[in-house]
Amino acid sequence: MASQLTEFLEQRKSKAQGTDWEAKKKDWLDALSRLHSIIEGLLFDSQRKGIATFEEVPVTVSEDFVGTYEAPELRLTVGDDRVVFAPQGLNVYGAAGRVDLRGDRDVISLIRLPEEGIQKEWQFVLQRVPKLRTIPLDEQSLIEALEHVMIP
Repeated sequence: MASQLTEFLEQRKSKAQGTDWEAKKKDWLDALSRLHSIIEGLLFDSQRKGIATFEEVPVTVSEDFVGTYEAPELRLTVGDDRVVFAPQGLNVYGAAGRVDLRGDRDVISLIRLPEEGIQKEWQFVLQRVPKLRTIPLDEQSLIEALEHVMIP
């Protein structure tokens, strides 16, 4: 007779074997593409006026279970400031992926909510503990995030 611990571990292994990591990776890369489109859309006027420029650069991401893969990193340049939207991976506790917004001053995380069909898929993390607090990615939250990560 198997112990409760063995049964528990067998259930976990069985659950993990049913995960289609290639499909999850494809979904993650599609979500990154949507994120870049949202950001470029929010900053369209700034780009059109020559205030901001964008560059998408492939970077290597390595994750447990998913392996090593290429993902797009979005680089925003405004004058002498560069802000990078760096993909961290899809295996994030409580989320379906994370992108770090990195500037010369600080880093803020964007997480992808795990629910399907939600309107505000991407959220900025305001606080991690004791309870996760987020706000949706929109024009105002992007302004606040950029102010936070860029040197004043």
